[in-house]
Amino acid sequence: MFREHILSFGLRHESKISPLHEIISMNLIEKGFVFGASEDGTIYYRPSRNQYNIEIEQKVPKWLEIVKKSIQKTYNKNVRISKTSRGYFRLLVYSKQLHNDLKSFRKDYSLILTENKNFQIGFLRGFFDAEGTVHNKRYSIRVSSKNRETILVIKKMLNNFNIKTGKIHADKTAYVLPLYGKENLRKFDSVISFRHEEKEQRLSNLLSA
Repeated sequence: MFREHILSFGLRHESKISPLHEIISMNLIEKGFVFGASEDGTIYYRPSRNQYNIEIEQKVPKWLEIVKKSIQKTYNKNVRISKTSRGYFRLLVYSKQLHNDLKSFRKDYSLILTENKNFQIGFLRGFFDAEGTVHNKRYSIRVSSKNRETILVIKKMLNNFNIKTGKIHADKTAYVLPLYGKENLRKFDSVISFRHEEKEQRLSNLLSA
């Protein structure tokens, strides 16, 4: 379902890449970003209304606006963002296709390893935006998930992009994967980066220190 046969990331010819290939590559990054960002949300079906729902809650509305644009680009769906009674912001989209795509994808995260590199970059970007944190201590980024399989796949993808990772460890609520070292984080910033403004700024401050 997710396989896209297009120009692979990093492939360069002597001739210039066509505008069509650039558009396809960008669309794959955006689609991957939607999948990664959705890890911070919930997907469910409401039979009484025949609604296929995707919800993502965040305290930063600017980031949800970025996710919204990516969903609109890749699934052409209306997306609503509203403030909750708890002070958070909620993104809501009704989409059977996106719901089913995400549900199938979550059954086997290793599928992403067969995807085009642009999709993988988008997924990592969305996932780190949603679940990553930047720390001054030891120049580190940490990303976590309750699903160990997900973290194992994240580790493999990062290693495939020559981004070094530390050992996975479990805390009380999730499995955590750390990335250490200033030069290693520079490579992460160059290849993956953040779209989440606060996290992007923290990493920028850390690398310029």
